[in-house]
Amino acid sequence: MSKRYVSESCSEQVGTVLKVEADKVWVVIEQKSACASCHARGACSSFDKKDKEIEVRTEKAAEYKQGDKVKVSISTKLGLKAVVIAFIIPFVLLLIALILSLNVVNLSEALSCLIALLVTAVYYFILFKQKDKLYKQFVFKISHC
Repeated sequence: MSKRYVSESCSEQVGTVLKVEADKVWVVIEQKSACASCHARGACSSFDKKDKEIEVRTEKAAEYKQGDKVKVSISTKLGLKAVVIAFIIPFVLLLIALILSLNVVNLSEALSCLIALLVTAVYYFILFKQKDKLYKQFVFKISHC
C-alpha cells in the first residue's frame, strides 16, 4: 500500500443535516445498527450509542437544507492525529508524571496520582485554549448521499 493511498483514505459516516448557516452545516451522525451487536462497542468512541453532532465548514453550505442525508468524512491521517492528541499524549503525560513523582521525587502514591491527574488536566486545559487553532486543522468534508 502506498503512502499516498493511506493519506487519502478517510473515515466516512452518514448523517442528517440539523441546521445550516452561511458557511457551516451541522450534521447529526446516525447510529449504526451494527454497533449494538459489535463486541468492541464499549471501547469505540466514534460509534457509541449517542448521536454525534459535527460542525462542517463549507463554502457550499447553501446546497444543503435541514433534513438532508449527507456523508461526512475526514482523512484517516487527521483521524489518527486526533486520536494522538486526545488520547495518546495525555496518557503518556499521565504515566510520566506518575513515574517521576513516585520514583524520582519519592512522593506518596496518593500525591503522585493527584499530580499525574493535575498534569493531565493542565494538558486538556491547554488543548481547550488552542481549540481555534485545532479547529482549522481538522477539516471535515461533506457530500450528498
